[in-house]
This record gives sequence, C-alpha cells and structure tokens, in this order.
Amino acid sequence: ATIPALSAAKCSCPAASQPTMLAVVVSCWLTVASARAGAPTARAVARPTARHAVRAVAMLAAPELEDIEVYAVADGAPRRAATLVGPELLSKMHITAFLTHFGDFNAWEYVQQLKAVDAELAAMGADLTVIGIGSPSAGRTFAEIIDFPTERLYADPTGSCHKALGFSPGALPDLQLPAGAKLLAMLAGVDSPGTVEAVLKGYLGDVNASPEWVWLALEQGAQKGRFPTSLSPSAFDSVGTAGLRPFELATLRLQNMAGILQNWEALAPFDPALCIQQGGTLVYDWKGELIYRYADEGILVYTPVNEMLTAMKEAIAVGPFEVARPTSIAMRSTDSAYM
Repeated sequence: ATIPALSAAKCSCPAASQPTMLAVVVSCWLTVASARAGAPTARAVARPTARHAVRAVAMLAAPELEDIEVYAVADGAPRRAATLVGPELLSKMHITAFLTHFGDFNAWEYVQQLKAVDAELAAMGADLTVIGIGSPSAGRTFAEIIDFPTERLYADPTGSCHKALGFSPGALPDLQLPAGAKLLAMLAGVDSPGTVEAVLKGYLGDVNASPEWVWLALEQGAQKGRFPTSLSPSAFDSVGTAGLRPFELATLRLQNMAGILQNWEALAPFDPALCIQQGGTLVYDWKGELIYRYADEGILVYTPVNEMLTAMKEAIAVGPFEVARPTSIAMRSTDSAYM
C-alpha cells in the first residue's frame, strides 16, 4: 500500500525532506486504507448504455487537439496532436492512449498491459499511438526502461492533450494545495474512486483476472535488472492456483517502483501539478467514428484493456461496410460532457 505514496512524496518536497514526508505519507495512507477498505468508492463509474451518440464526439476530438503540438520521442520532432487520433487515420482501427506522466504507476501498468496484447491488436489490424506527459527525453528513458518502441511514443510536456480532452486534472482542482497533498487525497479515494480497492487487489489477488501480463512485465523488468530479478510463477503456488494470485500484482508494483525511483529525475514532469493529471484512451474505427473512450478514474484506475478489446471486437463484428453500429459501444467516463 505504500507504493503510490512514494510518488506523492517525490512530487511534493525537496530531496532533503523526502524521508520525513515518506513517513507521514505512509502513516496517513495506512490509516485511511484501513478505514476505507470496506467502503464504497467516492464516485461510481458511469456505465455505458447501448448506442451512445458518439459521432459528435468523434468530430470534436481532432479539432480540440488541432493547435496542440506533441513531440516524437524517437527524434524530438514536433507533431500536430490532431494527426495522432482516429479521425485523421481512416481505413484502420486506431488506439490513442494518453498516459499519465512517464514516472507514474498508471503509465507503467497500462503500457505493460498494452504490450501483452500487442499480437491481438495486430491480428485486428489496429494501430497504437501512445502520448505521455513529460519531455521527449523522459519519454526515451521510459521507452528504454520498459522496452516500448519509440516510434509509437510521443511526449506532451504540459499535458495539453489531456486537458483539451477533458481528462481528470486530479483531486481538488479548485483548491490551491501542493500537488503532493492532492495526491495523498487521491490515495484516500478523493476524486479517485477505486484506488483503495486497486491497491488491495495487488495483495489479495483476483481469481477472475489473468496474471499473464503481470509475469510478462516481471520477466522484462528482471532482464533489465530491476528487483526481484529471479522469480517464477511457482513462487506463488502456496497462496493460490487460479487467476491473479495474492501478491503477484503487488510484486510487479514493487518492481515498477524500483525502476521509477531509480530514474525519477529523468522521468518526472517539470511541473509538479502534472503528477496528478490523469489520462485516458480513445479508440476510433476505420470510419473515423469513436467506438471507445475511457477517462482514468484516478491512481491505479486506468483503461481496462480487456473492456477496450471487447469494444473493438464488437466493432469488427459489424464489419467495415455495414451501416449499423455496435450495440454495446463502451463510453467509460465520469465527464458528463461525453455522456
């Protein structure tokens, strides 16, 4: 449970005071987690209904990004952000994943899951573009650490894309508080529904979830020298045999934490306020229509990849030459402007 708290300390205080801040953060987090473990989240996720009017959203997405530049991580060249989303990329299904900052747990876990389904995306003929918050150099560090192709990766130093698309700015946006204090509030579930449950899932497991992506990520991290470097799935046989077992995901988060802390200065955004800016995902079909949108709920609550894949498969089932839309278009967002 202390893993996300370390990011709060990093975002809010100078190096000399970090140990003290870490102790405060860990203490507060353990107290809040104990109190809230059985409580409902602060805000329920808005569930989709069939046949949302998504065409208008699809037409709005590119213009909102029209005047925003992002930078190719491969060579630092500027690129108009609007050219990296579906309406500009007709004839292919296209995923544009907007990460939180390059040193954030959400960004690491989301990309690790996307890497695990890369073959499935290729089989569907889907392209993937990833835009993360931070500098191009931070993006290169991220790509090298996590083994992600730089040609798919772009950097948004100010989080302008995320703001333009209405993704959550994090907790308590109207209050003038340090980013670290807001991040601590999010750890308690304030404007971050599902965070406590997501943390506990790492320790308690989930019999309905697959551990495959976790072990692919752990293996990659071990090859890069991140602790733990020698571990096999059989190590968790004593705590279960079905689904995602207790401590499996927590172990990956420990390994990710090691990579983040070792490279924090290279990964962190220049503006501490961007430590709590949330991301999301847009998926467009071959007709340039939005078939899936997700806005991150908060810490450790990011795009559910299996849900996204289901929406894409439904779109494929309709076929590129059919007029009918999929009957269960997924629009997961707490932003009422998109509902």
